[in-house]
Amino acid sequence: MATLITNDGTVTEVSAQNTWFSLDEMYSLLECSRMETVYLQDGRIMWIDEEGKLKPHQVNIQATLLLQKAGGIPGDYVAGIALITERNEVQ
Repeated sequence: MATLITNDGTVTEVSAQNTWFSLDEMYSLLECSRMETVYLQDGRIMWIDEEGKLKPHQVNIQATLLLQKAGGIPGDYVAGIALITERNEVQ
């Protein structure tokens, strides 16, 4: 089970169609065509739109807080939807 965090702070549990999330599934959930990975301190992975800041966007406050806790660049933020997975959920 993974967690999807939208810009408005909505947190939804999502599952892969099979055992692992495919790239197509992840692109669809994130509504993007390029992803960036952020390794969180608790061992999970945050997947975000690599080009999110280049599009009209809102700051994803919940995902930004996770980014900061993971040691992100001060002042940096997440723009767009974030998908949080366990390491074993992505093939």
